[in-house]
Amino acid sequence: MISFKNLHLINPIIRAVTEAGYSKPTELQNFAVPHILAGHDVIACSHSGTGKTAAFVMPILQLLQKNSQEHGKIRVVILSPAKEFVMGVEEKLEIYSKYLPLSQLSVFDGISAGGQLSALRKRVDLLVATPERLLELAVQRYIDLSKIEILVLDEADRIFETGGADEVKEILKLMPNKRQTLFFSAAMPERIRKFAEAVLRKPVEVTVSRYQQEEIGSRYVS
Repeated sequence: MISFKNLHLINPIIRAVTEAGYSKPTELQNFAVPHILAGHDVIACSHSGTGKTAAFVMPILQLLQKNSQEHGKIRVVILSPAKEFVMGVEEKLEIYSKYLPLSQLSVFDGISAGGQLSALRKRVDLLVATPERLLELAVQRYIDLSKIEILVLDEADRIFETGGADEVKEILKLMPNKRQTLFFSAAMPERIRKFAEAVLRKPVEVTVSRYQQEEIGSRYVS
C-alpha cells in the first residue's frame, strides 16, 4: 500500500496529515507530489474529491521548509477563483503546516483592507489570493511579486469562467520568469490548455478521472 512516506514527505507534514485522520495519498497525489518536489512545472486535471489541494499544498510546504531562508518577500502565490476557494486552501494550509514554522496570508474582497495591509508588513511565506485582489494590491505596491518561487493556479477552469484570465496575465508580468508553476483544474478546455502550455516550462501532465479515484475505495487526504 502506498503511504505518505513513499512520497518522501518530511515527518512534520506526515504527522499533521495523519493527525487529521488520513491514511494514504490519492492517485493524483501519488503522481503529482514527486514531480512537484523535483521542481517540475505540472498540469493536473482532476475532478473534485481527488485531493487536488493537498496535491500541491504538501510538496510546496516541504519545498519552503527545505529552502528556508530569511527574507522579506512573498515566496509562493496560490491563485483561487473566489473567496470560498481561498478559504478552503487556507484551511488545508493550516492543517498541513501545523508543525512547520511557515507564515501564510489570504487576501480577497470583502474583508478589511486595513487588516490585510497590516499583515503584509510582516513576513509572509505563502499568499493565497483571488486574482483581482492580488493584482490590485500589487499595482498599488503593497505586494512585491518579484521574488516568487512558486505560482499555483488552483481551480484554473473556474478562474477563466469568472473572467480572471486578464488579471492572471497581468500578474504574470510582475513575477520572475524563473519560477515553478503548477496548474490545477477540474476541466481542461482547449483555450485553458493553450494558456497553460504558454506559461509553463516543459510541464508534466497528470490526469486522474473520478472513476480511477473511486476504484481505490479508501479515505484519502483532500
